[in-house]
Amino acid sequence: MSYYQYCSSCGKENKRGQMDGNIRYFCPSCGAIHYENPKPTATLICPYKDSILLGRRAANPSKGAWGLPGGFIELNETLYEAALRELKEETNLEGKVSHILGTCSHYGSIFGDVLLIGLVVNISQWENMLPGDDVSELELFNIENLPDLAFDCHRKIVSFYTKKK
Repeated sequence: MSYYQYCSSCGKENKRGQMDGNIRYFCPSCGAIHYENPKPTATLICPYKDSILLGRRAANPSKGAWGLPGGFIELNETLYEAALRELKEETNLEGKVSHILGTCSHYGSIFGDVLLIGLVVNISQWENMLPGDDVSELELFNIENLPDLAFDCHRKIVSFYTKKK
């Protein structure tokens, strides 16, 4: 990856090798280690009776597939703030975060290593539901009869929810 070709500390050329317990980019000149950390997301379970809210993805990855609402946490944003922002952007709904369900890690070709953090968000009023920026369609599905989901981690987060229910 050319992003790590040169050291961000001293500007010399990096090497890739075993360092600090993993294969990483590091600078042999100044000793800086360049960590490739996961990108965290808020991934939402929005329950309604025996159903949960899913959105049909409007863009890749997995365009056209059903998935849980959510997205990347922005700089200077808390997990809960990201959850509520993504909820509003994708569904036009407002809610309150109830609790964190668990996490799942996924590596993909577009975003690299992604850490999905599953949260339950309770919606007070469903009347304003409209598909937003990243989804073409929204639908409540019975938890026992979900369509195929876009990502394995979405299935895992759903399983966290059904086990705690």
